[in-house]
Amino acid sequence: MLHCGGGQLPAVCELAVQRSGLSLFGIPVAVSLWHFVWMLVLLYNVDTGTMGPAGTVLLILMASFSVLAHEMGHAMVAKLFGLEPEIHLVSLGGITRHAPARKPWHEFVIVLAGPTMNFLLAANFQLVSPWLPDNARSITGWIIGINIVWGIYNLLPVWPMDGGNLMRIVFAKLLKPLIAARLTHGISIAVAVVIGLLLLRWGSLIGALFLAMSLMQNWRMLQDANDSPDAKTQRKHSRVRELIEQARQRFESGEFAEAARLGHLARSEAYLSQQELDHIWHLLALSEARLGNYDQSVRYAERLPNSSDMASVQAFSLGALGDAARIRRFLSSPSAVLLPPDRIEQLQERARDSDPDAPPGVLQER
Repeated sequence: MLHCGGGQLPAVCELAVQRSGLSLFGIPVAVSLWHFVWMLVLLYNVDTGTMGPAGTVLLILMASFSVLAHEMGHAMVAKLFGLEPEIHLVSLGGITRHAPARKPWHEFVIVLAGPTMNFLLAANFQLVSPWLPDNARSITGWIIGINIVWGIYNLLPVWPMDGGNLMRIVFAKLLKPLIAARLTHGISIAVAVVIGLLLLRWGSLIGALFLAMSLMQNWRMLQDANDSPDAKTQRKHSRVRELIEQARQRFESGEFAEAARLGHLARSEAYLSQQELDHIWHLLALSEARLGNYDQSVRYAERLPNSSDMASVQAFSLGALGDAARIRRFLSSPSAVLLPPDRIEQLQERARDSDPDAPPGVLQER
């Protein structure tokens, strides 16, 4: 039912189970007495017709055989990949432990092999059933049904069952880790609630209880994901983006002082990305220029040397300051190349007016 390799492991994978010394195809198999107790609780109310107690025992053995076949599907593929698998039949069904898979698709195939084995087993028994005696055909009917139900149940998109693990592997491959974790456990919770309620309505208390356990485990995992460093960083970035958007709106409405204040608040936040910081310098440079704080405007605009907009802000602010030395330094910087020729001429003229004693050649430096 569960396979325990690399990545996130359900807590049940940490259960200590004594090995029985058994092995199948070179794969160690451990069986807990609680496995059969759980099977008895699960199947005690199933109608076995005229077979009586012997039919119940036979049904338990068939269910255990189906669980073992499921785990053998996981384990044989894991062994094919050299991951040293071992099988445990425990109270919750079965667990296959193995070393971490080397590639995501290896893990995907290992997980998928469990329910696939159940469906193959059901198909094979269905093929031979017409040639069997009536009593044997009744038994194979139970085996077919158990394997189909077990395979479908395990493919529910509820972590840590196989369907949930397949979902986790795909999301982990396609999405960022935090988004993948949130989707995996969020979908698992939603499906567990819906299917659990349906199972209760259909009278399957044990199936609903197991899904309730999965729901609680997914809730804990979702809380852990939301408390992770990645989640905290994302919340910080959300705060920064909110402040930047507010500053932009204030600037567009002409509230330049408020826009600058919000820009400084955003700049004080932790975990700033370079893109967010560039937005902040841009807003601060424009806001300070509109407020007449030209010296500060130039300092902020200098943080974005490859922006033509910021080159224009520098040119405007330096022209307003009338500092010939700073204008000359700016005209010799790479940022000045981003200005149109007529704007450069205006700055050169402004520098000459501010410092008429400067040699003409100096003002031509670029």
